[in-house]
Parts: sequence; structure tokens; C-alpha cells
Amino acid sequence: MKRWGILLLVVALVVVGFLLVRPKPASQAGGTLYFLNWADYIPEDLLKKFEAETGAKVVLDTFESPEAMLAKLKAGADREFSLVVAPDYYVLQMAREGLLAPLEKGKLKNLANLDPFFLDPPYDPGLQYSVPYLWGTTGLAYREDLVKGPVDSFAVFFDPARQVGPFLLLDEMRETIGAALKYLGYSVNTTDPKALAKAKELLLEAKGRSVGFAGGVEALNRILAGDAALTLAYSGDVLQARQEDERLHYVIPKEGGTLWTDAMVVLKRGPSQDLAYRFINFLLEPENAAALAEYTRYATPVARALPLLPEEMRQDPTVFPPEEVRAKLEYLKDLGPDIALYDQVWTEVKAR
Repeated sequence: MKRWGILLLVVALVVVGFLLVRPKPASQAGGTLYFLNWADYIPEDLLKKFEAETGAKVVLDTFESPEAMLAKLKAGADREFSLVVAPDYYVLQMAREGLLAPLEKGKLKNLANLDPFFLDPPYDPGLQYSVPYLWGTTGLAYREDLVKGPVDSFAVFFDPARQVGPFLLLDEMRETIGAALKYLGYSVNTTDPKALAKAKELLLEAKGRSVGFAGGVEALNRILAGDAALTLAYSGDVLQARQEDERLHYVIPKEGGTLWTDAMVVLKRGPSQDLAYRFINFLLEPENAAALAEYTRYATPVARALPLLPEEMRQDPTVFPPEEVRAKLEYLKDLGPDIALYDQVWTEVKAR
């Protein structure tokens, strides 16, 4: 009996030892993904789903303007975050400043799910550093009961005679300067000092008549609260807010506007980089990409996700603008050293 008891004890110890040292399955791999994103730009359910599938923890931090995001990373936070969602025109700048390393494409099997249109974008040819997250447009948001006249042009900001109500200026340098340039008939990417000087004067005059600057989400919240009647805004933000108040509307000005793609980038010195790649693959899966688009009301670059979207969203020209409208839209380009011209204009506008 003693020998059997000893044998059983040995077997039990071996089994326990195996359970303790055997590799954990991928679903229990653990780790922490430190994720920096725009405010209210991903559903919590998706984060929980990723955590359940991987055993990892997602720590989400948010920003309201890309300038604040970049300043935070350059101050040392690039060692704290694994993954960042950045505006398209920031991608090459972040790469030049040593914040990004080229993507390891072998870890991104789900790139095949992207619409071919997004595989070679002008802001990051060949997707060397980034993966598309969502795309949309920038235009005019307004509450129909608070405006006194048509809202179809940037003139509602820049022509005192055509101001239709109290307005907020979007606290985002390239978009807001770009709106002034577009109204004046210039490209949103011009580096002509004379054009930028005219835009600065236009913005200074508009600032004096405005009710201040606000980030995208804050601006819409203030319109919903009745503090302002209109603002420059991102298409999906307006569609989200419209679910709370159907008096809120969105229109692309007749002068045109910007077409943009927000992109996922892996930080060169960030922690848990393998987990960042795993999360990118997760968001490129059609079901998850559709859930992200439906929550944010922005267009998904994942072609295989389109059939999973509600019919009303697929047919909504605010989400997917028709070709004649897209022809008037521009991507904001990376300007390299010439971005200093915009920085100077923005600094003067904000300070005066």
C-alpha cells in the first residue's frame, strides 16, 4: 500500500508540474496593449472582445488634437504606448522624427482584407509605416434650429454678411487653416507664403466673431447644448452625435474639403509590439472592422467588411460620398519642413 501511495504521489506531482509549466494557449497569452487614440473612436465591446480572445489587457488613452498627441509622444510617451491612431499626414513626419519603424508586413496577414484603394495611399506609399483604421471627410456641422440661413459654404465662417449663427472654430491646425485656404481658392496643401498670410488674416477676423476653439467631440457637444450653432467637424462624429439629436446635420461645403484616413502606427520604442500587430490584425477582420465602422459612423477601408454594414449606412452619402463630391476633396499632405509655415500661422492665430 505504501509503494502504491508513493507511486500515486509521484504521478500527481508530475501532473501538477506539467500543468504549471506547460505553455499557455494564445487565448491566455496575456500582456498589456497601451493604445493611444482619438476620443470616443472605438467601442468598448471591441476592446473587451480582444481581451477575451488574447488574455491581454488594453489600456486606452485618448487625445483631442493631433498636435497634442505628437507633443505627448515627443516628450517621452513614445516609450509608453504600443499603438497609436494618427492622422494620415502625420505618418511620414512621425517616421522622420524617429517615432516609427517600418512595419513588419509578415505579421499582418489580414492586410489582404483591405480595399486596394488603400494599399498605396499618397500619405504613406506602399503602407511602409501605417495601416488604415477608418476614413472620412471634414465639413460643416450645424443645428438646423439654430442657424439663420443656408449652410453650404465656408462663408458661414469667413464672410460676416453670411454668418448664420454663433460658430466654433475647430482646434486642429491643418483642417482649420485648410478651410480658410479652400475658401480663398487655394489648395489645402499650399506652401505659398502669400496664400498663408491671407488665410491667417481671414482666421483672425473669424476668430473675433467666433465663440472660441474646441476639439471635435467638444465642439459637437457644445452645439448639442446650444452654446453654438455650427462648426467644422468630422463626418462620423456628426453622425454619432445625430443619434442624440436629429436637428444636427452635416454637409461638405461647395468649395470642397478634405478626405482623410486615420492610420494605425506601431511606435519604434513602444512596449508589447507583437501585441500591437495582433490588435491591428484583429481590427482588419471583417466582423471587427464592420463593428468599428458602425459604432463610429465612419467608412471602413476593409472591403470585406462592407457587406456586413447596415444598408442605410452603405447608401449614406455622408459616409461614402458620391464621385462628384469626392472630386472636390483633397488629402492633407505631409509638408516636410514647410510645416513650419503652418505652425507660424497657427501660433499667431491662437495667440492673438
